[in-house]
Amino acid sequence: MISIRNLRKSYGGIRALAGCDLEIAQPGIYGLIGPNGAGKTTLFDVMTGVTEPDAGKVLFDGRDVTRWPAHRLAAFGVARSFQECRVFPEFSCLENLLFGAREPESEALRLLRLINLDQYAQEPAANLSFGQRRLLEIVATFMARPRVLLLDEPAAGVNPALLELLLQFIRRMYQERPLLFVVVEHNMEFVMALASEIVVMHQGAVLERGTPEAIQASPRVMQAYLG
Repeated sequence: MISIRNLRKSYGGIRALAGCDLEIAQPGIYGLIGPNGAGKTTLFDVMTGVTEPDAGKVLFDGRDVTRWPAHRLAAFGVARSFQECRVFPEFSCLENLLFGAREPESEALRLLRLINLDQYAQEPAANLSFGQRRLLEIVATFMARPRVLLLDEPAAGVNPALLELLLQFIRRMYQERPLLFVVVEHNMEFVMALASEIVVMHQGAVLERGTPEAIQASPRVMQAYLG
């Protein structure tokens, strides 16, 4: 479903992506980890049309989507969240979910119940805590019925209680809709509990991939993190 071929992207003298290759052939929950500056968010940005690569290709289902604009990729079924929480604070939680949605209001209300936000359905998102806004943003991505969902640090700024709620929500959504999740995350406990396979990036390329157990035991991964 996803084929990344020799992606390269530089910002001045900094090589954010240095010949990155990645193949993901089937639905599942995949973790994408690596030290700061490894190129994880840049990879997401290229995959979702936020930025253009200097070289290389991005293919979804065998179709070359390199340099497609973000709105065209979204229509194709590619959705993402961002490191910075992006909700409309002046709109109600329900309105946030229905903005650009392909699902009915009844589904929005069901999803709000699953993350314990149904009591805030008619309240402005500004009334939520940061962690609750993060959950609202992630839930909104499901309203577009994506085929590929890229989550950029979903655990950032979320307290432990909400983090467990988020973990269970993502698992349930995958059971209901077996799509392809890729989760960039620095919270190792969270991503290791969530993902069935981990991809490790280092210096703009894929260093290693495997089960959470194999990655945690890898000397190459430990060296990349410890420098």
